[in-house]
Amino acid sequence: MEKLVRRVTRVDRSGDAKVIYNSDVGEEEDEEIPHFHRLERNVRHMLKAQLLAAQEAYQRHIESAEKGGNTWLHDVPRNFMKARRKAIKEMRKASPFAQSNVKHEEDED
Repeated sequence: MEKLVRRVTRVDRSGDAKVIYNSDVGEEEDEEIPHFHRLERNVRHMLKAQLLAAQEAYQRHIESAEKGGNTWLHDVPRNFMKARRKAIKEMRKASPFAQSNVKHEEDED
């Protein structure tokens, strides 16, 4: 049979089911596929941290612009640094392997 067919089951009118053909190829392929659940979760948390940084930077910019004049222009670097710090804290909570990398990035500021 083809690779697409894994199992053929015959069902009688009485409701009895009997497996006529069962492919072992499909089961072996499933066992070989590595599971990246933990990596996916970490990527999701890092993306969430980036989203949080963007939202925080935007909110801080809006608040600076509401003050009037050119205040927002002077606040831009500080706003980005604070938003980045908040994102780093979020990433630190999310991923155990990123903690060492994040600490080095934060020390450079």
